[in-house]
Amino acid sequence: MKSTKYILFILLIAFIGSAIYIAVQPNEISFSKTRTIHAPQEVIFNYVKDLNHWKSWAPWKKTSTSDSILNDKEYTWLEDNAIGRITTTEVYKPSEIKQKLTFPDYPKSQLDWKIDSLSPQTSTVTFSMRSDNIPFKKKAYYALFGTPEENLAPKFETSLMQLDSAVSKSMKVYSITINGITNHSGGYYLYNTTSSKMDNFQDKIKVMMPEITDYVAKNNIPMAGFPFVLYHKWDEANNAVIFSCCVPTSTQVLTTNSDILTGSLPAFKTLKTTLKGDYNYLDEARETTFEHIKTNNLETAQSNIMLETYITNPKYKINPADWVTEIYVALKEESDTLPLDLKGLKLPLDNDN
Repeated sequence: MKSTKYILFILLIAFIGSAIYIAVQPNEISFSKTRTIHAPQEVIFNYVKDLNHWKSWAPWKKTSTSDSILNDKEYTWLEDNAIGRITTTEVYKPSEIKQKLTFPDYPKSQLDWKIDSLSPQTSTVTFSMRSDNIPFKKKAYYALFGTPEENLAPKFETSLMQLDSAVSKSMKVYSITINGITNHSGGYYLYNTTSSKMDNFQDKIKVMMPEITDYVAKNNIPMAGFPFVLYHKWDEANNAVIFSCCVPTSTQVLTTNSDILTGSLPAFKTLKTTLKGDYNYLDEARETTFEHIKTNNLETAQSNIMLETYITNPKYKINPADWVTEIYVALKEESDTLPLDLKGLKLPLDNDN
């Protein structure tokens, strides 16, 4: 009898001790994971904000054959026959996203995203979770089976790795479309010009194009279209290219800057190709264009006009996957003449190259 009382007393002490231990556990669970991602801040922000992307990398994923339910502000998934829900509550472009996490029998939690720009092409992403006012029953469960942090923190880390990969992949999406034969209206343009090695002429374009567009803006000269690059010589054999960065104008403009000149393009028949994606794919777009010309037995014009028109300003479209470039190659017409100011142009298909 005494041994039974003694055992009961020990059990009571253990129960009281456990209750006290559970009661003094923190009423809040809070943790975060951070990762540096090589992508612009705004690109990452837009990718995370779009919950349609979450299915491939979120820490919470469906465990049944039912599809996750997605809309603009909610990500819903089925796990262990229970429905979990993430709802976006606040958005502060381009650095913060706040969300609410609800799951049956779990305390409501706050999810926070903080996206900080380290450079134009690099950002840090911090993914945080916080639960307040955790009930006694849940604290007892966590004491026995582990806290959400122990379970989810590794998943957060893995999810950020998967997010990194997904964002990088999204920036590399591109398409090349042969639009077909059309007519280019030509017209007046202002330009600066240079020669370069083929392996670094894109870097020169990045410097020269702002120079000509800034000149146009400072002098209040109306633009008659999108900026373009006009190629005067394309000589792969000798690793040389001569080109001009151009801004179309509605009328002929006489400039006071010796580095900014005025020119004129005739109207011409052309094969048009559209690249949607990073400028890194322009070489492939050019090759596709000239392969189409060759395959379809088309002939380039004597004028040898080739130009690339930049429809998208990367300053306002941060994701390279959204950039649009149009390529125009002049085609031979029945009465093909050679304009005086375009003599000497060379294209990739020229036999002299």
